[in-house]
Amino acid sequence: MSKRKKICMIGLIAAALCLTACGQKQGENPYGNTVAALGDEDAYAFLVMDCPYNVMVTSDLLYNEGTESQAAICCDVYYNTEDGVKNLGTVMGEGTAYPLAFSEVGIFAASGHSVEKYVISEGTLSMAKGVYERFDSAGNETYTAAIGGTEMESTESEYQEMLEQYAAAQIIHFSYGADGCVNEIMKP
Repeated sequence: MSKRKKICMIGLIAAALCLTACGQKQGENPYGNTVAALGDEDAYAFLVMDCPYNVMVTSDLLYNEGTESQAAICCDVYYNTEDGVKNLGTVMGEGTAYPLAFSEVGIFAASGHSVEKYVISEGTLSMAKGVYERFDSAGNETYTAAIGGTEMESTESEYQEMLEQYAAAQIIHFSYGADGCVNEIMKP
């Protein structure tokens, strides 16, 4: 390992150890080892949500979203459970016009024709609701929703409601270090 990489690793480990307030709302940071194990291209964020612990998300596919630097359309979600920190899965949107966002109760992914809301409950990540806009060959739109693994017909108003929830959510800002890694909901 080169001297530069060793210095970077030592800095990363030191930053991980200093993140006491980032991983858990009180007490020790359970995510220190997870942060230390990230690759050179991996960035992370801690989401302050309505959960006992902060939620950690990582991504190596970042882009500058104009006023919202270091956004992503894909992330892995980690959470501290009874069995330690677990990778709960991946949340993915479609296209840089729709960066991942979060609210106090969910993580949102979107595209030009869909919105999905993911929740963390009892140490698992699941899609609480997804609403999708589809077009037939004549250009007529139809809407479907997926709730609890069941797909059903939906309406344009339900789709618009999900878009409004996504638009009101906070864009996730990823960081390569402790500075700027905590994401909190901005209150007006």
